Amino acid sequence: MNYKHLVQQIADLDWAKVSPTDIILLSLCTAREFSASLRLAKQVYPNDACLDEMMEGELQTDNMAFEDYTQKGAHWEFLDYFVTKHGLTASTPALVEAMKKYLADVSSLSDAERAMTIFSREEELTTIFEKILTSHDWDALGYGFYKYYLAQHILFDSGDNGHAWLTKHFPVHESILERFYKTRLELYQSLF
Repeated sequence: MNYKHLVQQIADLDWAKVSPTDIILLSLCTAREFSASLRLAKQVYPNDACLDEMMEGELQTDNMAFEDYTQKGAHWEFLDYFVTKHGLTASTPALVEAMKKYLADVSSLSDAERAMTIFSREEELTTIFEKILTSHDWDALGYGFYKYYLAQHILFDSGDNGHAWLTKHFPVHESILERFYKTRLELYQSLF
């Protein structure tokens, strides 16, 4: 199966039927993993100026400021701050297990393969984020921080000189991305 078909399957999930809290917690899980994979990508491509620029917008950055969060940090730290502040917890133990499985599956990829997933995500996640953004009234739920998080990532990843543009020159392999997005789809399906 083409990995782009898997991405579309993820985007087409009925996000409105999923607990908003669980969506946020999955985003925190995947954002932490993204940061770790991005650091590995830097080890694989230590001298790439475009990757350096993209990393500046993802790690130890001040481009995510909302309400009382104004510190520098990785994007997962932004989410972690608000998850802690709001005391968010998973609705089921199965969700926690699904996150552990996702992290183990991604960890089984080589550093170069994890780098490929980063480069692909910069292009593909916008579609998924747009669907999640409109699935709930995040402000009414008291989770405006998450609406902001998604909107900022859509902005960061798209357009000229966006993160997708900065990483489009890196090689990616269909089979690796298919494996990754199958893992990602399984993670998201655990919400239902």
